[in-house]
Amino acid sequence: MPQPTVISMRILLALTLLISAFSATADPLKGKVGVYSFPDSVWWDQWMEFQSNIEAQPDDFEFEWYMLGELGSEQQLITGARRNRIQIISVSSQGMTSLVPEMGVLLAPYMFDNIEEADFVLDNYLAAPIAGLFSDLGLEVLQFTEVGWGVIYTVDKPMLEPEDLRGLTLRISPTIILQSFVESVGADYAVIELGELIPGLQTGLVNGGLTNAVFVHNVLLGQVCCVTRLRGMYEMGVNFANKGWLSRATPEQVQALKDSYTDLASMRRSVRAYVEDVIAEGEPNGTTYYDLTPEQRDRWKQASSSGLRRILDDTGSEGARLYQLLLDGKAAYARQNGE
Repeated sequence: MPQPTVISMRILLALTLLISAFSATADPLKGKVGVYSFPDSVWWDQWMEFQSNIEAQPDDFEFEWYMLGELGSEQQLITGARRNRIQIISVSSQGMTSLVPEMGVLLAPYMFDNIEEADFVLDNYLAAPIAGLFSDLGLEVLQFTEVGWGVIYTVDKPMLEPEDLRGLTLRISPTIILQSFVESVGADYAVIELGELIPGLQTGLVNGGLTNAVFVHNVLLGQVCCVTRLRGMYEMGVNFANKGWLSRATPEQVQALKDSYTDLASMRRSVRAYVEDVIAEGEPNGTTYYDLTPEQRDRWKQASSSGLRRILDDTGSEGARLYQLLLDGKAAYARQNGE
């Protein structure tokens, strides 16, 4: 009669063979990928690389690709992903505030003194709590992505001091972060569709707006005279997957989804280099970029300080929790750098 250990080994071997056979014949993971990326931009290249890597694994994945905003706005992408109508999406941090307003704390004016501090705090103090907030709402973070500092663009003169904005109307996206910033420096704002932006600038409906340098380059180059690099509101993005859909993937498939996109450190380097290239192309095309002096930046920081209070008032205890984590991260970064 076989010994128990021999029987156990035979059972284990049989189970291993059964699992292997199932894995070999399992259907590919199917889904839709919905993003909006500017063609010929660094983000477009990253998504093309992701698509190429995924399509090189036809036994594991079978995706439909919607890369040019065919599935709608960021809010529509979020809704579609939560309902599992879209399985993978990419959303900016401003877009994310429509679902998790507490994210506004991260985007509040002048939370970070420099980009290295922002990287440190996000990676070590905020990434896991933010992922937890979205997981509770049915979205799993595949990867954080890089967008960069926000800028102000204007039609006829640069905005170098906060008071330069008084009496002007800026086009913004519908988030409390940008609303609170604009109001704190004494300007007005308008939320208008992208297709109405250039006519709005030409007719004086709006005098400028808040966005990022790449948007100016791709949409407004030659339409605006001046762009001020505020270095005050840092914006990132996140690639999400529907939580229920992802739970049906094998561990190998989950890892492949994460590995097929550019790693965060490489992404940060490439995006930041791309932004500098974009800025260098502005002057020959009629758009001048302005850097603030340290003193000017301090005045913008002081003038917009009420924006944070409004965000904290509107986001309650969860916003306060993220803010405290952010402060803890800033303190740790200062200690690490002997400040």
